[in-house]
Amino acid sequence: MKTVECGTHGTQQESFVCQHIVHGLQVRRRVGFFWTTFDPENPRPDAWCSECERRVKLTGGEWVGEAGEQLKVKILCGACYDAAKIFHLGGNPWS
Repeated sequence: MKTVECGTHGTQQESFVCQHIVHGLQVRRRVGFFWTTFDPENPRPDAWCSECERRVKLTGGEWVGEAGEQLKVKILCGACYDAAKIFHLGGNPWS
């Protein structure tokens, strides 16, 4: 697995999420959290918000057209990914 250097968490696994997950975490507004099929070799699969899920369903699961344009993939460190997942699924990662 590739790693990234996070200013808060140090060296962590690299993960990919849609822009809305990152923005929602920054402003503390829940946007949902969907991810690709479970892979035992990757505990942090690519993830996207509820709105991106709606868009990609309209394209039959393909990240094309509006679905691809709105995704705007962002990189999170593994610990930030975990916090985003907890938050967007209704928990409080800061408690």
